[in-house]
Amino acid sequence: MVDTSNSLIPANDAARLQALEGYQLLDARSEKVLDDVVAATARLFGVSNAMLSIVEKDEVLVKAPYNLPVAIERVPRGQSMCSATILQDETAVYEDMNKASAPGVDISLLQQLGLSFYAGHNLRTPDGYNLGSLCVYDGPPRQFAPVERELLATLAGLVMRLLELRRTLGAHADSTAVLWNPVYQAIGGQLSRLSVLAERTTPPGGPAQLTESVVAEVKSIAGVVDQFVAATLKRV
Repeated sequence: MVDTSNSLIPANDAARLQALEGYQLLDARSEKVLDDVVAATARLFGVSNAMLSIVEKDEVLVKAPYNLPVAIERVPRGQSMCSATILQDETAVYEDMNKASAPGVDISLLQQLGLSFYAGHNLRTPDGYNLGSLCVYDGPPRQFAPVERELLATLAGLVMRLLELRRTLGAHADSTAVLWNPVYQAIGGQLSRLSVLAERTTPPGGPAQLTESVVAEVKSIAGVVDQFVAATLKRV
């Protein structure tokens, strides 16, 4: 077991955890608005798995998982690559974890699942706290170009905008789902646009074809959602 009391605990962890409480993210229920973004992320990069990882005090919550090899709700903090990702501001990339991985992280579970590639970007609050990350995994090692890092950062920013809205409206599930109906109708077109872009960018059985124009289109989608979120938060 990896000791997370030192290398994987940021200096501001107490304040970070207090900020995390305000987002009420500590359950693994499926929420369509988050599931759609994570699924589109996986397809855009042509990877086998993707998720939102929410770093709690001792564990990491797997939120909105896409195509994980096994059903996992939480893992010990010392076994999550995202525990290390929240320690930095830039996109964390490990192209071949068999050769190098994040210091202090026990990757034995990932190796058992046959996952060798990881990339993650922080879900960073407006106050500067890293709650977790939007991350992608794949079985074989692969290169991750600068344009891909930029794209993952843009998508993580999109997720964080949605989490800001979710903090006000509540989870997009169960009784609170009704509050999301008009929201989803308003942003559903943008999420569909993201899914169509993913299908066009990554042909079946082929590698992702990511270009600056793809990143520009994702930024356009994120911008529309951001404007809607900002307007909605002013009204509530």
